[in-house]
Amino acid sequence: MKQFLWLTLWVGLTLPLISQNHFILYNPDGLVVPKSQSFIQSLSSELKNKTGISLYVVAVDDFGGKSKQDRDIFKKRFISQVSSPYAIVFFFKSHQKIDIAMEPNLGIDKGRIISQYMVPILMQDKEMTHPKISASILNGYAQLADEIAHHFNVRLEENLIVDQSGVQDYVHYLIYVMLGMMFGLIGFIYLARKKR
Repeated sequence: MKQFLWLTLWVGLTLPLISQNHFILYNPDGLVVPKSQSFIQSLSSELKNKTGISLYVVAVDDFGGKSKQDRDIFKKRFISQVSSPYAIVFFFKSHQKIDIAMEPNLGIDKGRIISQYMVPILMQDKEMTHPKISASILNGYAQLADEIAHHFNVRLEENLIVDQSGVQDYVHYLIYVMLGMMFGLIGFIYLARKKR
């Protein structure tokens, strides 16, 4: 707990220095790789210029906390350092948690962005490498930026095509599993009747 309190204090003191010219508020473990960082900077600058909303990223492996309450305290430290309107994508590798904080909400379904655009990329294989984590963050980030821009009826020239292949692969997998179960059940019923 002491270690977590020291980390929280350190983050609170250094955050203004880290975030002066950057939209990546915290990335001590390099989970957001350099190529993704440059894209985030250019997309965020365009989004802020066109909508007034600052879109940030906080990506950390292990921040010293254990519980949801610790994560909430950690998130509040960053939220208290930014001005509204804002959106922050939080990624906690050791906790395997993703969250999005927004003010104002704009009616955007944050849970859908996480479940459809971020989680499927992470689920493609078991190993959570930095490039894969970075791709997941970037995919959700780009979708969130696009939805914010859509709310304000503006177009983002810097945005990339959001990858939904992970979503499509997952849906196809579920369909195959359900079909397999259905045919398996039909076969079982057929064999059980045949034995009578």
